[in-house]
Amino acid sequence: MKNTTPQAEDSIFKKKGFFIALYSCLGVVAILALVITVTNFGQPGYQAEAYEEDAAYVGVDQVAPYMAQADEEAWFRPRQTPAPPPAAEPTPQPVRPTPTPPTPPPGLPDPVPIPGSEPTPDIDPTQTPAPPTAETEAESPQAPPPVASFDPFTETTRLLWPVYGDIAMRFSMDALIYDPTLDQFRTNDDLRISAEAGAHVQASAGGRVLAIGRNVVRGNYVKIDHGNGWVATYGQLSDSKLVTTGDIVQPGQLLGTVGTPSLFGNQHGYHVNLRLTNQDKAIDPYTFLMSRGN
Repeated sequence: MKNTTPQAEDSIFKKKGFFIALYSCLGVVAILALVITVTNFGQPGYQAEAYEEDAAYVGVDQVAPYMAQADEEAWFRPRQTPAPPPAAEPTPQPVRPTPTPPTPPPGLPDPVPIPGSEPTPDIDPTQTPAPPTAETEAESPQAPPPVASFDPFTETTRLLWPVYGDIAMRFSMDALIYDPTLDQFRTNDDLRISAEAGAHVQASAGGRVLAIGRNVVRGNYVKIDHGNGWVATYGQLSDSKLVTTGDIVQPGQLLGTVGTPSLFGNQHGYHVNLRLTNQDKAIDPYTFLMSRGN
């Protein structure tokens, strides 16, 4: 066993007492420093050296009256946006009076305007033009002439002779007749009128030209619609025809001249081949031709 002597125990207690005293002193010093700091902070002249030049000293006696006068609710009110100033009204421009030219004294002639001195009036592109006056209407182009017409052929109408001459071969659909060109008997659906070479061939009635052509039977021909289903074909003409397809012809209008006979009509000499149909049915033209005395 370790022997504990009174001297050793006194040494330990002495050490503990030293530290207790030391810590107590430090605590007292800290408390004193804190008290001094708090006391000095409330004094008017206490400020850190770094802020002595910039800080403004406000005493306790000044804070209370300021806070009493301040409106506490003003800190929580929303700011009102100031209304914009009213727009300035445009300043009316002064109306300049139109200068009136001086009136010349009586007895003097009117002044002659200098070319180019008169102002050109402004033209508004959106303005609707004024309606034409009587003068402008008179200058407008005239209406096109009416389309030419003709009197339709009827059963009571009489045909003009396309050329005047003897009958070289008559119309016959019910009986056979002799054809010298073919050297045989056959029916014939047209009327052949003898004529001189180059004789004028005229339209037997008014009508519209349907076609112009050529074939081995009638040679050069002109086909005319005379109205009401009546159509006449004028054959054995020369090449120089005086009408074209679509032309409106009147009775007696020249269609061409007598030409050289075709292959199937050369034994009749120079002649005109006249064929007449009604609703595509062949009709004897001789029964509608005018008498030569008329």
